[in-house]
Amino acid sequence: MANKAEIEQFLKTEIRNYPAKVFSKDFIEENGLTIGLLLDYTFHRDAQIAFRSAWLLEHVILEDQSRLPQIYEKLISLLGQQKNWSCIRSYSKLLMLGTKAKTGIAVTGDEEELIIEHVFNWLIDEDCPVAARVNCMDVLYALSSKHPWIKAELAAQINFLLQSPSAALASRGKRILKRIL
Repeated sequence: MANKAEIEQFLKTEIRNYPAKVFSKDFIEENGLTIGLLLDYTFHRDAQIAFRSAWLLEHVILEDQSRLPQIYEKLISLLGQQKNWSCIRSYSKLLMLGTKAKTGIAVTGDEEELIIEHVFNWLIDEDCPVAARVNCMDVLYALSSKHPWIKAELAAQINFLLQSPSAALASRGKRILKRIL
């Protein structure tokens, strides 16, 4: 197991030497990490280390989605504490995976409420980056099958955002509005 200084050095600079396509469970283990430790490092005081940890975590989970349940409960419990928008973008991507209709992860009612609350808060925050916003739209739409009231709130928010959208926001927003209506 790598020590804290080695992990920080790896996440701060060394990770730039690797293409994202090599990110896997084996890759992180070879570098003294676990997915749980990566999740912890998303709160590092150095924003660059936090971002790279979230980015690496996202790619490792995308490479093998069966690993998401190992950290999903903890991820949900940390949603309200995460303030780094770069990390929130990765969190929202992981939430998209966890809420998919066919492959979603079972959560308690309280956990689902936390997801809905924080994802709506991110979506309406004017500082939220577009990449996180469009992921939030997908998460909320996925949860709307269980919570029909979400559709009306989500449609209203998307319509508001479409008043001055980026290309990505317009594309995803219109696609989700089509599904809602």
